[in-house]
Amino acid sequence: MRWIVIVLLVTAAARADEIPRLDVEVGQTIEQNVHYARGWMCDDPSLITADMATRDDHNVWVIKGVKVGRTQCRVGLEQSRVTYVFDLTVKPKRPSRR
Repeated sequence: MRWIVIVLLVTAAARADEIPRLDVEVGQTIEQNVHYARGWMCDDPSLITADMATRDDHNVWVIKGVKVGRTQCRVGLEQSRVTYVFDLTVKPKRPSRR
């Protein structure tokens, strides 16, 4: 019985590592292909401004960093469609080089 618990714990830890990480700087805008997912929500939505856009035949999640922090976001709010979960980190803006 003990080995079952160990296997379950190892499996859960491995799945936690599978969550894709996105990094964006304050003021920077990035895009993430989310195929046919629609809608998004974050644990702390104040860290970003975001929107969905269609490019060619797929959707992209357009993210702009607003303030430094870390949050987890889900893209795809419809049960009948694909969903994605991201660990999103907003980093301080790098000083510009002269």
